[in-house]
Amino acid sequence: MTTQAMGKLLDSYLTDLEGQPGFWRGVRNEVPVFVFSDDEHDRMRIMSPIGVVEELEPDLLHVLLQANYDRALDARYAMRNNELWSVVVHPLATLATDDLPAMFDQVTTLVKNTGSTFASTELVFRSFPADQIVIETEDDEDDEDEDGDGAGDDSPEDDDLDEDEGQGKGGSGSR
Repeated sequence: MTTQAMGKLLDSYLTDLEGQPGFWRGVRNEVPVFVFSDDEHDRMRIMSPIGVVEELEPDLLHVLLQANYDRALDARYAMRNNELWSVVVHPLATLATDDLPAMFDQVTTLVKNTGSTFASTELVFRSFPADQIVIETEDDEDDEDEDGDGAGDDSPEDDDLDEDEGQGKGGSGSR
């Protein structure tokens, strides 16, 4: 899609539309919506203001980031200074006309659901409980070896991997 093509479609999705190629504003589902596009950088953005956050408390930040993971699908929470926004960003060239209605709906739904479900659609991806997610770092592997448990040191698979990579455990190579 191009900025020119997008401009021709927007009056189908927004009321009270005004603006110029590359920047428009209008209303969808009683929510103000801004649309930006840039052919040179191959990007478009649909965004709606949610409100001003005077003080970003850790609990609110946690909820917003968690929602971005499992409940806000294409639309995401974003901050601009102390303003909270609902935003969809997409490459302009691969944007299909059929994608636009869902993108507008997700942006406006996320605005309306902020403070309740924090969801952009009815779909919620299942999250794993925090105690079931284990993130190991290279330091964790080194600590196990120093503890004398020998985890993985005598395994033929580990030896094969180390020889193929030309480095031992804890090296800077990637697997």
